Amino acid sequence: MKITIYSSKGSAGKTPLATNIALDREYIVCTNEPYHILDTIMPEERIISVGPHEPFPVLPAEYNAVFDLAGSVPADSSVVESAVRQSNFVIVPMYNEIKSLNSGINSILVLSRITKNILVVATKLQKKQGEIFTDWNDSKELTEVKRMVGEYIDFDVPVLPLKFSRVFDVIFEKGLSIGQIRKSDPLAAYTYKVVAKQFDAIYAFMDKN
Repeated sequence: MKITIYSSKGSAGKTPLATNIALDREYIVCTNEPYHILDTIMPEERIISVGPHEPFPVLPAEYNAVFDLAGSVPADSSVVESAVRQSNFVIVPMYNEIKSLNSGINSILVLSRITKNILVVATKLQKKQGEIFTDWNDSKELTEVKRMVGEYIDFDVPVLPLKFSRVFDVIFEKGLSIGQIRKSDPLAAYTYKVVAKQFDAIYAFMDKN
């Protein structure tokens, strides 16, 4: 299994997504970020780092890897293409802010020239004032992301929710995935149960591909 995580807008959550997947599934992380901190939480042999504009090498078929691509690299670059062409599918994270939505939509349009096996993860979801729900699929922010994707993309792109959580900082502080954090701390098991369940939905999509 190989996965590319990409959006041309920074701060959408690419690296936390990639890192949590890699820690949970013991995947290799491939990155073109020049100042990444992955080597502080993962063994050196599970990190493949290339220059910002250097295409990734073709990995052996048996390698499980997640490509964490810098948003500073255009979607139509050889760097992005080198990752996408060897991936089973692409995750495009975006959040409910106009620049992130526009960048995410444009990223999908460009990436779709190579693959249409794309999953959108709507990140940084928060309850708005007056919102009452128990299922994040009912949130106004997720509904808006789905509306934008449906309006501008002419093929089926599933959209999954991922709520805002401090756990994405804790991942890097502890060098553990959300699942590993929850197993090590009963309070964390309760605090992060919703975001862990949302990751389970992402993993279910992965396992189908």
